This record gives sequence, C-alpha cells and structure tokens, in this order.
Amino acid sequence: MFSLQLLSLALATTILPATLALKLPEYKALKTSLNSSVLTVTFHNADSPVNLWNQDTQDGLTDLVERLQHDKETKVVIFNSDVPRFYVAHLDLSMPSVAEPTFAETFATLIYNVSTLHQVTIGAVEGRARGAGNEFLVALDMRFATKTDTLFGQPEVGTGLFPGGGGSQFLPGLIGRGRAMEYILSSKDITAGDAEKIGWINKAFDTSAEMYTYIDQLTSRLRLFPLTALYGAKKSINRASAPTFKDIVADGISFRKQLADPLAQAAAKKSAALLANRSQFEVELILPDVLPLLYQ
Repeated sequence: MFSLQLLSLALATTILPATLALKLPEYKALKTSLNSSVLTVTFHNADSPVNLWNQDTQDGLTDLVERLQHDKETKVVIFNSDVPRFYVAHLDLSMPSVAEPTFAETFATLIYNVSTLHQVTIGAVEGRARGAGNEFLVALDMRFATKTDTLFGQPEVGTGLFPGGGGSQFLPGLIGRGRAMEYILSSKDITAGDAEKIGWINKAFDTSAEMYTYIDQLTSRLRLFPLTALYGAKKSINRASAPTFKDIVADGISFRKQLADPLAQAAAKKSAALLANRSQFEVELILPDVLPLLYQ
C-alpha cells in the first residue's frame, strides 16, 4: 500500500507542468483563448474591414510566437478570423516598417518561427486568405476551410511584385511546382474545394460547424500526446518538405527590392486611383478580377 502511494506520488511529480500556464497580454489585432493545452488565436484588425496584416498584426504575432517558443504546456494552436468574408486580406503596404531594410528579415523570421513551433499549428479559414495571409497559412502544419465564400491566393505578381514571405517556398511542396507556378504567376484565386483537391489545404467543409467539429476531434487526440513527440515528428517532416530560414529571407529581400521597380510603383498608383472610386472592401472581394485593370 505504502509503495503504491509512493509510486503514485512519483508519477504525479513527473507529469506536473514544467512551467505555469501560458500567459498572454491583450493584443490589438489578435484575440486569444486558451482551453487547457489548446490555444485559439483570432485575427481581428479592428481598423480594417478586410483584416489587413498591419503593424499590430505583425507585432502581436511576433510576441505570441516568442512566448510559444518557451511554452511547454500548449500543444495545439488554432488560427482563425472573426472578420466577415476575410481571413487576412494581405500585407498592408502602407506600413512604415515595410520600407525599412530590416523588414524582410523580420517578416521572414516570424514566418519561419511559426513553421518551426513545437506546437501543432492549424489554420481554420472562413473568407479570403491572400498574400501574407496565405503565406502565414501555408507555413502552418495543417489548413482547414469552409467552402462558402472562402478563397486563397498570392496576388503579388498582379501588382508588379511577387511573394516575399515564403509563399513561393511553401506552396510547391504542397501543390507541386507546376500548380504553384500557375497560381502565383496568374495571381488568380482558388476555392476551398479545389484547394482541397490539390493539397493546398487538408480538407474543405460545407459549414463552419462541420469544420470545427472535425478540428475538435483532431485536437482531442493531439492534446493527449507528448509535446516532445509531436515536435520531433514535425521536425522530421519539415526536414523533408519545408524551406529553410535562408530561403524565406531571400524572398523577403527580393520583394523589398521589387517595391522600387517603376512598373510596380505605376501599378500601385493605378490601384490607388481605382480605390478612389470604390471601397476597399468591394475591391478586395474581387481582387483577381481587378488586377488586369492595373495594366489597361
């Protein structure tokens, strides 16, 4: 009896958390909810009807990811959005930091750190995920989406630029070189249904309830397993399929240089002129259809 009590005490000691539960501040462009070992992070840029990736988004995610890198209890992180019709539209190019020489490495560091977190990362998408929004998604471990009004894309080439945050690095591993060429070079969207068929996302669902039921069932298994085992498996898979930090940084540096291209600047001016007659929300809904107008 006494030996069994000692054994129970010893076992309890070994499974006690090595650190206290994850403590997070209030972020300006993110909402967080921690339920046991599952953290839900919601993109919420209150200043943008299309959920642009702005400085608050960048700073919030940078702080969050740094905290997760030192956390030993959280096992799953789910990233979603509560902005109607938009997951994350794209990077806000009006951010002053975009013009800074260090921005390319700063953004690349964030994307790389997200892709190498110990925790399992899952995207739950309802709405449009383009540009930086899609680059963030493809850096996650898994992606699920609803079929209604959900679109994915890398529209940069259509604006005279090209993906600068790892989109062209991660996508070929998910959908193949030819399809990555097709969607990145054409700047066209792909629906959730078609994205599921080619591997851009793991699975598409008819309703939000169905998607979250599936994710809940998945996380109920993942939260049982040791974080060390989850991370070890992730590292093994990443060695075979994910880009290096150097590769992602190289994209960011090239993107920043391309911003100075005269044709890219001309496209930006034409874009501003189009927005003078339409709301940004209206334009962003049909962005692939609008991009050819920048060259007419």
